[in-house]
Amino acid sequence: MCVLVGTLVFSTSCLVRRRRIEQTGRPPAPLLTAGLDQLAETIKQRYEAIETLSATVDLEPSILSPSKSEIAEYKDVRGFILFRKSAWIRVIAQYPVVRGTAFDMVSDGATFRLLLPSRNLFLTGLNAIAKPSPRKLENLRPQHLLDALLVRPPDPSTEEAVLENWTDATHASYIVHILGRDSAGRLHLARRLWFDRASLELVRQQVFNGGGDLVTDARYEGWERHGGIMFPALLIISRPQDEYELSIHFLKTGFNEPMGEEKFDLQPPPGVKVQKVGEEEAQPAPRGR
Repeated sequence: MCVLVGTLVFSTSCLVRRRRIEQTGRPPAPLLTAGLDQLAETIKQRYEAIETLSATVDLEPSILSPSKSEIAEYKDVRGFILFRKSAWIRVIAQYPVVRGTAFDMVSDGATFRLLLPSRNLFLTGLNAIAKPSPRKLENLRPQHLLDALLVRPPDPSTEEAVLENWTDATHASYIVHILGRDSAGRLHLARRLWFDRASLELVRQQVFNGGGDLVTDARYEGWERHGGIMFPALLIISRPQDEYELSIHFLKTGFNEPMGEEKFDLQPPPGVKVQKVGEEEAQPAPRGR
């Protein structure tokens, strides 16, 4: 879908939270220690604690390419995110001031639907992108958001995890490397989870494809407790191959409230062009239902 992307574009060196140790006359803050089991258990507990999520957010998109003119359509929008396990997610974005719908997208984990009222267009297709759109924000999929929003713990039945202590004079991080297996049983890097050793909070998640290419780089800030649930105040998602970035500022969140499937029912309005991703022609939706 098309609107969840951050205004700030970071260079590669900025994507890693760094903790510089300087001589100021005061001893540096002590670093915390943890093992692989403790860090994996933290992620597991937070993942299992959330069954549904309803959030009001501010969305800020940016394009990681020369086509900057596209950003004007979706800048500084108010958004609403609905999530229900295992993979239902809906994102509605509204323009500032007038609060008309900028886009509305929904996914069941395998397929997605996206309504773009300004273009009189309704897109449908698989979450996997076979042919990227030249309009970069149209490459946004609900699954991209979901993968960053709800961080999965390592799956011991299909994945291996190893811990790196990346701490020196300028860095203080634990990195959990999560390795998956391909159809031939060969190991490959699937994800990297970065924890700040000053707090042991998750600050970054990198997701890789089977060829080792970085496909998602998510950063987390401002972890807060909502009842018994820890959740970040800011999520920044970068998709370097799709050339977009999305910042999500969480203004209001509700967890584990009843949420039926009707909340995820998105149909094309009468007269809107319906296009399956990968098909060249867009056809008007039938009048009435």
